[in-house]
Amino acid sequence: MQMYQNLRYLLLPVIAIIGIEFIGIAICYWLYIQKLKPKGKTPPPVKQLALGAILIGYIVFVLELTMFGRGTSYYLQMDLRPLSGYMEAWHKHSLRDLQNGIFNILMFVPMGVLLPWIHPKFRTFKWLILVTLGATLSIETYQTLSGAGLFEMDDIINNTLGGIIGYQLHRLATSIIRDKRIRLRILLANLAIPFLMVMVLIAANIVYARQEFGNLAINAYAKWNMSGVRVTSALQPGAAPSVAPVYKRILHTDAIQPQLVQTLGLTVQDERKENGEREVLLTDEAGSQYSLCVTFDGNATLHENGAEPEPTFNRTDGRQPTLKQAQTIMSELGILPQKAEAEKGEGGEFHWSLPDTDRISQDYWTGEISLTLKQDGRLSSLSYGLRKHQYVRDVAILTPAEAYERIREGNFPLLKRNALLTHDQLVIHQGDRLDITRIELTHMYDTKGFYQPVYRIYGNFNGDANWFTLIQASK
Repeated sequence: MQMYQNLRYLLLPVIAIIGIEFIGIAICYWLYIQKLKPKGKTPPPVKQLALGAILIGYIVFVLELTMFGRGTSYYLQMDLRPLSGYMEAWHKHSLRDLQNGIFNILMFVPMGVLLPWIHPKFRTFKWLILVTLGATLSIETYQTLSGAGLFEMDDIINNTLGGIIGYQLHRLATSIIRDKRIRLRILLANLAIPFLMVMVLIAANIVYARQEFGNLAINAYAKWNMSGVRVTSALQPGAAPSVAPVYKRILHTDAIQPQLVQTLGLTVQDERKENGEREVLLTDEAGSQYSLCVTFDGNATLHENGAEPEPTFNRTDGRQPTLKQAQTIMSELGILPQKAEAEKGEGGEFHWSLPDTDRISQDYWTGEISLTLKQDGRLSSLSYGLRKHQYVRDVAILTPAEAYERIREGNFPLLKRNALLTHDQLVIHQGDRLDITRIELTHMYDTKGFYQPVYRIYGNFNGDANWFTLIQASK
């Protein structure tokens, strides 16, 4: 949604420029005709002038997207892995990442359509490809030299592919206009690339749907070149464990709203849903308004609208809420699935925490609940972050020794764990030193909501003792 809003914003100056161009062309064309009409000269074709105006607007639009107004977060950085963006979209099962690749294709389709109509030279495929490739190479070179972006092989492939698709659409349109009908052979020939792309997406979705578990974003697309890199460890990783459990995340936020409504005597006034999240406006019997926000990942918050925080602790008049009052409300709500000790925090908050006790072959709950009480003991706010891990089955996993070998082979992802780290502090180079200090088995969620075993591997990278990476443990 944000992408489309940005496009609408960027299109405004483009539309204005094209409109001004058309007005200027109309005026100049009228004056040109009036001046040359007595001499019998042929005026320039209106179609060429109009297409030229559209081409200028299109170029401005592309420059807005690729050069103007971009930050300088990258310097002389390159990603020469072909199709890496699509592989990352697959591992993350991310529509957003896939949209970025598709948009880069669509961005250059107009070039393939317009150029052959503007000048007959570009009706030859090689000239169209040379211009398209030259344009995208210029953009990528500017981005890497200015720090406005990476020099990415994916962008070159996508932009060039977009130019080819545009060229084929031009040929198809020309054929239909010339023959006054659609020939099936020409239709299939000129729509072969989009058709193939759609078939690949369908096949990928079928494969993904047939998988028992989802994908993990940490799976590396390409290996690091570890030649000349010194990898050491004082550890002696053994052969155990051989199996680990997989769980399914179960969210119960749908049960929170009716429970709050019934227990606290709330009435629903309004409800809005957007991007998988829900916001509900409620009122109690005294007329106080509350907002309940439920996110797509199962977290929920309830707070009183317009209420000022009350300094309930540090009071000496005995009116501060008590732990017993908090436990009574929590018992009435019935949203704590198992016994947990309450802790009194700052600012009138009470916390219940269920630790992540995974690697057991049974269901368990994890997460936190916190609530804030008013001075009279009534609920002021509630934060719910519990989730159930439903045991699925045990799976065979790599041994710690095999995980260490993955590190030696360079088969691990780059993780930017600190925003202050530079690109050179993360990328593996010849002559670097990596000492593995700890290997532990943990879990992380995949794209289908399963909690899969992964190895978290700590090390000292060129003196940085906080280095770590993650490797999928299941075989």
